[in-house]
Amino acid sequence: MTLQLDRAPSVDGETLEVGEADRAAPSPDISARRTQRSIGPSPRQIAKSEAMRLRVLEATIDCLQEGKSHEVSIAVIAERAAISRGAVQYHFATRRDLLCAVIEHINARRLQQFSADLSAIRPDEDLAERMVDTHWKHLGERDFLAYQELVLLARSDPELTEAFAPIYQVFLAEWYETARRAFGWSYRDREVMKTGNIVHYVLEGMAYGQLAGQLSPEVIADMLDHSKSILRAAIQKNQDGS
Repeated sequence: MTLQLDRAPSVDGETLEVGEADRAAPSPDISARRTQRSIGPSPRQIAKSEAMRLRVLEATIDCLQEGKSHEVSIAVIAERAAISRGAVQYHFATRRDLLCAVIEHINARRLQQFSADLSAIRPDEDLAERMVDTHWKHLGERDFLAYQELVLLARSDPELTEAFAPIYQVFLAEWYETARRAFGWSYRDREVMKTGNIVHYVLEGMAYGQLAGQLSPEVIADMLDHSKSILRAAIQKNQDGS
């Protein structure tokens, strides 16, 4: 009886001697998976994780803009985003982490919008009028409504107040820098800075007053006109260099 040995497997058409098959290179698929594991998550995994993170942030903004800041919790947001609580906590370990990320997300979007608004102004347009009108419009939209809720929420939470303060300072510095790049707004000039702050906070204060139903349309229109005149004079002075 003759013992028949199975032929060794081949690689690229060459038959390997017995024993060499064990030393053959792994298949490309296996090599790719091993390499992937060694270098971290794939681009697809990163994109999926970022999409999940964004989904959580937007679900939180939805909850806030409805005036339901008291309902914001990891469990509630997980239900709104239709994902598990563990998935939320993978990105945001605590409620405080989530709310800080939300305010940063809103601020980044507001800065992008501010830059886009300034870029869209034509040379023949009244800069002050366009700036005040567009800013006032955005103060009644979803992101700022959510932002208002976060500010109100922080009033009764010292930890949130402490966490939000440096985030706001970064936002304000970027806001001034965007204006400087767009039309030479010299925020290092004390008078220019003061005028910018007056207009900025008058509009934000009116947004809170409007939310509470305390301001009539006539009062709002009058204050908007006054803000435009103040800003127009400051812009002219800044451009004249006087």
